[in-house]
Amino acid sequence: MYELFATKDNSSIRQVFDEKIKWNQMKGFPGGGQHIGPDAVFEKVFGDFRQNWTNWKATITRYIDSGDGVFVIGFYEGTYNATGKYMKSDFACEYKVREGKIIEFNQYTDTFLIGRAMGLTKE
Repeated sequence: MYELFATKDNSSIRQVFDEKIKWNQMKGFPGGGQHIGPDAVFEKVFGDFRQNWTNWKATITRYIDSGDGVFVIGFYEGTYNATGKYMKSDFACEYKVREGKIIEFNQYTDTFLIGRAMGLTKE
């Protein structure tokens, strides 16, 4: 999915999402909260990054099999357009998978660093 996101291959990303995917984005992170279904994820989460960040990317450093899915460890980085501030923040994300489709996503990351880049918090 990360490779597909980097190439903006939305139709292929949609094919790996279950039609009732539960996407749990960290509160305090852009698009924070729970989003149900691929349309909500694309509109409330992915759309924001593509519009508001330059060179936003997620780099994976490790995958951990969890039996019913995978934990992905890595870091986000990018520059927030409105402030021109760059940030890099570690993350761990859990993906639950059933029959080859992602049914749930749970994100864990340092929202302070992202908020600081967005000008929402002070140094």
